[in-house]
Amino acid sequence: MSLPGMRRSLAGVLVVLLGSLPALAGDATAVDKAMEAFKAGEYAKAIAEVEDVAADDPLFAKARYVHAESCLALGDPESAEKSFREVLEKKPDWVPALVGVGRSLAALGKSDPALEILRRAAKVDPRDASARRAIGECLAAKGKPVEARKELEAAAKLDPKDPLTVRALVEIQIKAGDHSGAGQAAEAFQRANPKSPLGDFLRALAYEGVGNVKDATAAYEAALEKHPKFLDAHKNLAILLFGDNPEGKDEAKRKKTLEHFEKYFALGGKDRELRRIYDEIKAKAGAAGTPTPK
Repeated sequence: MSLPGMRRSLAGVLVVLLGSLPALAGDATAVDKAMEAFKAGEYAKAIAEVEDVAADDPLFAKARYVHAESCLALGDPESAEKSFREVLEKKPDWVPALVGVGRSLAALGKSDPALEILRRAAKVDPRDASARRAIGECLAAKGKPVEARKELEAAAKLDPKDPLTVRALVEIQIKAGDHSGAGQAAEAFQRANPKSPLGDFLRALAYEGVGNVKDATAAYEAALEKHPKFLDAHKNLAILLFGDNPEGKDEAKRKKTLEHFEKYFALGGKDRELRRIYDEIKAKAGAAGTPTPK
């Protein structure tokens, strides 16, 4: 069981995207440190590294882009949109930043303006898979699975190895009730990328789609063994375990739920609904005299 509206897409591949900005001398600075933190799943640390880069600094656009992607990964689309727009002030037609604004607006529930800027991005560069993928994700959120799947399949043709597109396709297949297709796509990705935690993560999504809590839990845990700071895996696993044990009667499962909540928050997660649920679980456990994680 999952709680709708809580999940965010994985952030973009910064190493590739930032490579399209001009190279600068002495680039081993705050941006590089932030990118390393981002790749490690330490999004709050990434934000801290670039927070104070000044607007007149040659690295400002790169810094704000890393800042924006990190904010979006942490579930703070308001801050992400602001930072993406600051990038656009320096580079008005840079497609990754246009896509970032669209993704931020979509996360805020502003699907129509999101689609407008995403389609602008797709016109600027018709071969950019990220724009088509984001359009598909936005259409899916609007309840238009057929149109969404068409856009996502187009994105997959443009960049068949893009893991974010594979994830979006698996999610739209689940929404469309094509659980067999979702499972096959997840298994295929894992076979092609055995060391990637995303394969296990996608398998978990597919298992969740058919209500298989046991195997979904095992798959999320396998993803976390490969990448202990995989924020979305901690988040989804906490949601899954809570949904399977809403009253907290299974003490072991309740304890594990709280542990994944706390790891999510420790990594900088900001989902307010998750915080509310977490506080509620702790309050109930405290009232019952049950020990909870510190």
